[in-house]
Amino acid sequence: MWPNWVIDYVGDGRIALLALGVIALEALIIVVFLRHRASVVGLALTMASGAGLLGALHAALSGASEGTVAAWLVASLVAHAADMLTRLFGKRS
Repeated sequence: MWPNWVIDYVGDGRIALLALGVIALEALIIVVFLRHRASVVGLALTMASGAGLLGALHAALSGASEGTVAAWLVASLVAHAADMLTRLFGKRS
């Protein structure tokens, strides 16, 4: 059904690296062009939680240890918790 190159690209985790690259590009665009229209800290925390999940995906698909996968997941959890605390209890403008 899928071409072999797609299976290989997903199977070894490179798809997660591509997604991380997209997140990095989004962050750069936001900081350069939209920093006055958006909360950079809030967006950074949101992106960090997603990046942590993508790091865990890459680690799992590339054969890293369970500890490495767990470390990425914990990093994502911490970023997500900080994001939620900022949204719920942060200063409102």
